[in-house]
Amino acid sequence: MLHIDNVYKTYGSRTAVDGVTLQLTPGVVGLVGHNGAGKSTLLHLLATLTRPTRGQLLLDGQDIVARPDVMRQRLGYLPQDFGVYPHLTALEFLSYFAALKGVRNAARLHELLALVNLQDQAHQPAIAFSGGMRQRLGIAQALLNDPDVLIVDEPTAGLDPEERLRFRRLLGDLGQRRLVLLSTHIASDIENLASRIAVMRQGRLLAFESPQSFIEAAQGRVWRVQLSSAAAGRLPATVQMLQAQPVGDGLLLRLAHDTRPCMDAEPVQPTLEEALALLQAQAGADRVAEAA
Repeated sequence: MLHIDNVYKTYGSRTAVDGVTLQLTPGVVGLVGHNGAGKSTLLHLLATLTRPTRGQLLLDGQDIVARPDVMRQRLGYLPQDFGVYPHLTALEFLSYFAALKGVRNAARLHELLALVNLQDQAHQPAIAFSGGMRQRLGIAQALLNDPDVLIVDEPTAGLDPEERLRFRRLLGDLGQRRLVLLSTHIASDIENLASRIAVMRQGRLLAFESPQSFIEAAQGRVWRVQLSSAAAGRLPATVQMLQAQPVGDGLLLRLAHDTRPCMDAEPVQPTLEEALALLQAQAGADRVAEAA
């Protein structure tokens, strides 16, 4: 178990992580939030790349702030800006990182290339790889030490839909017997993958629930209606527009409101993305109310 206990991280007057408490167990956990929500900072703390200003980080009861090697020996990490050495082949690249991590089993390198479906490209230079292939090579290096905790930060950013789907399947398989902590701003990356989702905003933890729990909380608050552009412009400011699709001379809208926003609006099943948008909007409104 990975226990995050009332953790803060400040940089001067700015608080990047603001009193986060979480208990994480094996499986895929999604970490979501807007840019600047504190996701990457929290991942850096867990990866022992930086130290918390206050609070505890425990792996199976052991303090990884005081003893970072406890985490590093059991950690696989794929940062958001993962780079490859372009003139090394995939096998040479893994060999280099294996030497850094003290992994001396040559068969392990070929096993990992097969796991991420790069065995046929083992002797090709990484400069010829697509973005998805580079991300899969990044996962292979993160798995060299067979980690108990795998942290991946925005792994599908910039990937095409086919590569994104392939990468999600791979992460789902990896989460069968280890903790995979996946940071993303793309709800579809975690909708059918994560067992739990942690939502952050301005450094704070807003909620930690299953995807279905977020969707259920949004039931009865998402509506669909077709309106002219003029009528859409006259909707009250309290109505949140989630989606607007041009249809003929008008717009097919998906709207969020606690009650029916206009006469012809009909309730629809919320998506996870819409449910998370509602949560973020409510949190923003609450912060404004607190400050008033």
